[in-house]
Amino acid sequence: MLPLNIFIEGQNLEILPEWKEKIESELARLQKRYNAAIVSTRVEIIGTGHHRQGQFEIRIIATIPGNVLTVTRQGELVHPLIVEAFDVLDRRLQETSDTRQQKVKTHPETSVSGRILRIFPDEDFGFIETAEGDEVYFHANAVKKGKFLQLQVGQKVKLAWEEGLKGPQATWVRLQD
Repeated sequence: MLPLNIFIEGQNLEILPEWKEKIESELARLQKRYNAAIVSTRVEIIGTGHHRQGQFEIRIIATIPGNVLTVTRQGELVHPLIVEAFDVLDRRLQETSDTRQQKVKTHPETSVSGRILRIFPDEDFGFIETAEGDEVYFHANAVKKGKFLQLQVGQKVKLAWEEGLKGPQATWVRLQD
């Protein structure tokens, strides 16, 4: 089953029957796969002739209930572009479907207490020692409400951290009252 409204148009080129067939088969595949029907789809294939990423550009604008999804891809050959663009649209439809069904993964963030161990105000970073004895790096951007310049060694803070490339790194830091 295809979307209610399908518009396939070419700019600076003629749409070949095999392109139209591929677009319709991809749309039918996506329509079967997702609960939320694709209400309308506009597919534009543009012959640029001078584009840095290739001579062709494909744009897909798909309307689903409550949302509009847009995909743009550039390349040298139209058929692979159609496949790539519809694969991207497929992923976006999956993300939208997961969000609506509340299947999106959430990572519980727990805060810990600590105190400022060292601070380097000229370089916009410092280190916090957690109550468990871990040393956690933090950047000025992680400090809530822009209070980085007010921090002092020994001051108590709350923070959340994750494992960074060079060790524990604070995702946020807040002064403790």
